[in-house]
Amino acid sequence: MLHTARLGWLTAALAAAVAIPAQAGDFGVSPIRVELDRATKSALVTVSNDDSRPLAFQVRALEWTQDENGADRYTDTTDLVYFPQQFKIAPNENRVVRLGYKVPASQGEKTYRLFIEELADAARPPSQTGIAVTLRFGVPVFSRPASPTSSGDARIAVSARSVRAVLKNTGNVHFRPASVRLLGLGAAGDTLFDQTLDGWYLLAGAQRPYSFTLPPEVCPKLRTLRLEAPAEKLLLRAERPLEPEDCR
Repeated sequence: MLHTARLGWLTAALAAAVAIPAQAGDFGVSPIRVELDRATKSALVTVSNDDSRPLAFQVRALEWTQDENGADRYTDTTDLVYFPQQFKIAPNENRVVRLGYKVPASQGEKTYRLFIEELADAARPPSQTGIAVTLRFGVPVFSRPASPTSSGDARIAVSARSVRAVLKNTGNVHFRPASVRLLGLGAAGDTLFDQTLDGWYLLAGAQRPYSFTLPPEVCPKLRTLRLEAPAEKLLLRAERPLEPEDCR
């Protein structure tokens, strides 16, 4: 299924967040992620202008990695070829960005972001504060290895009612948990605690912690903690018995 990201709605959200007049274009990007391999060496990303005025953009590709806490990090790269790198689009028109790699991935997946950023229009009337808001959308680009392997691991640690759940990608390609859910079960197996956090991409070899806090009135009644994190082709699970000292 082909998905398109629409960016114009963010204008109102950004303006409300900072409580100032703001201006930004209404544009779309499709697809919202790109997967390349040895058979698919290039791809097309379409940028559409849904605004009533011309919009200008710049495009930049960065290598995408994650640190020891799973936070995204971006660095310059020459691995990808993409064109054009700057362009303008008339109202209700679109422009195609061509993208490809120089060298295919070998043992592990290579990951990038193709950032498509609206450029501020010098001819646009300034807002009352003189501040204009522009938008940037990062298209995930995955260059898959010849033999992709999806695997992961989940762990739970507890201290003073604080639960630290860690998901680790032990495969050589990314996966994205749809959610990270912690269940607290009582002596009869009934659910006394249930909290779900949003998931995010986990790149090959990376890990990410998730934090939960057990309520003081519920914690002594719990006997088991169960973690569930469903992804596209995986279901990461972990269980841990809860000891009385864990609630102190």
